[in-house]
Amino acid sequence: MPELPEVESVRRGLVAARLRGRVVSVWRSRWPLRIGTRRADEGLQQLVGAHARVVQRRGKYIVWRFDADDGALGLLVHLGMSGRFGLAHADQPHALHTHFALRFDDDREVRLVDPRRFGALRAAPWQQLWREPPLCELGPEPIDRDFDGEVLRARCGESKRPLREVLLDQSAVAGVGNIYAIEACHRAGVHPLVAARRLAESAWARLAEALRTVMRQAIDNGGTTLKDFRDVSGEAGHNQDELQVYGRAGQPCPRCGATLRGFVHAGRGGVFCPIDQPRPRGRVR
Repeated sequence: MPELPEVESVRRGLVAARLRGRVVSVWRSRWPLRIGTRRADEGLQQLVGAHARVVQRRGKYIVWRFDADDGALGLLVHLGMSGRFGLAHADQPHALHTHFALRFDDDREVRLVDPRRFGALRAAPWQQLWREPPLCELGPEPIDRDFDGEVLRARCGESKRPLREVLLDQSAVAGVGNIYAIEACHRAGVHPLVAARRLAESAWARLAEALRTVMRQAIDNGGTTLKDFRDVSGEAGHNQDELQVYGRAGQPCPRCGATLRGFVHAGRGGVFCPIDQPRPRGRVR
């Protein structure tokens, strides 16, 4: 699933494309997407006639502002498990599994291709989007300047759940998925399945810094492409070449050389180093 760095790469691509024109048509396939609102309630047709403005991101969501005659509108996009949000010319045929096309007056289109249909689309008044779920329920952004160990501890530190599970909770931290949770835990030297409430202040500080580092590195590398992810121009990310442990079970730890161990918990796979990330009995310092 595209996580914060991948969605940020898409956002930056949309900004670079300088889409400032008027929306002349909206096309939507007959197939519903599997998260978010029902297809009939997506409200996409109200974008026709509006002018594209700023493209923002919140967690794993693209939040695109449009100016209409009767006020500002927002388009909320979630890429789901396999979604691609890219540019095409109006004359180009739709790729297989295209479910949305937003055409501008310069004959460019922004299209959502989503083979598994786990994505989401919704258009609504701009302020309403920010006041309602899912945006109003999201936790702090791990790449914000004021994100630190104290912020992370305040959101997660009382939980009895495994640390990796807490980090994946979007109401605790926005934008973190399995790849970057596993990478950050390794960088911070914390076992991903230890109960979150067992982390001491120093461990929270290391983990917050690790999250910021792995996220910013991934953004600089254009995201991680393991299978489906592509940016707006159709290019794969490069961060998969920089991953230290994710997907590398059975290989040497890049830090100490011990054999990395894989695990499956709550249906998701992960990796840890038995030397650098021991599962302690007491507090994690």
